[in-house]
Parts: sequence; structure tokens; C-alpha cells
Amino acid sequence: MSKWIVVALVLGGFVSTEGHATARGSETTEIRVRYERRELTSPAAARRLLRRIGDAALESCGASSFSLAEFKTAAVASRCWRDAVDDAVRRIDVPLLTAAAREGRR
Repeated sequence: MSKWIVVALVLGGFVSTEGHATARGSETTEIRVRYERRELTSPAAARRLLRRIGDAALESCGASSFSLAEFKTAAVASRCWRDAVDDAVRRIDVPLLTAAAREGRR
């Protein structure tokens, strides 16, 4: 079983999807998404960053932009993807990004 965690490195302007290796055999994956905190000044900018975070989470959870639609749909519906995106949004902690994530869940 794999466990995925998203880490936001705010000082460096990165969002990373990162898993941890443990005694139970989890694997590690890290994908960084660059962003500028000062660019998150509009809902549209927040949605663009959220989309990029989602794409990184998709890849870290076993699919990619080149995967069949069924694989992408399954990855986006997975706990892995939700946890990765939610963790990144929480760590970045910008109200516009949080609002975009909530809007996307409706």
C-alpha cells in the first residue's frame, strides 16, 4: 500500500507530491510544481495552480497526461489523488487556492 503526501515548499515556491518509505514498504514519489506566491492574486490564478497541482498528483498516483482516460479518471477518484491535492492546498495556505479547491469539489 502506498501513502502519498504533498509538501509545499513555500520559500522556494514549489509544491511537491511526496510519498514516504516506511517499514511497511511504501514507495516515495516527489513531483515539484513551481509557483510564485505573489501571483496568487485572483481566482483564475488560483484555479491554474490547482490544475497544475492536480496534474502533479495525477502523475504521482500512477497516471499521466498521456494515460488513457479510464486511468486518469480512476487516479482522480482515488484517495491518493485527493490526499495529495488536499495536502498541497493546506500547506500553501492561500485563501484563494483553498476556495478554488472547495469550488472544484462541488
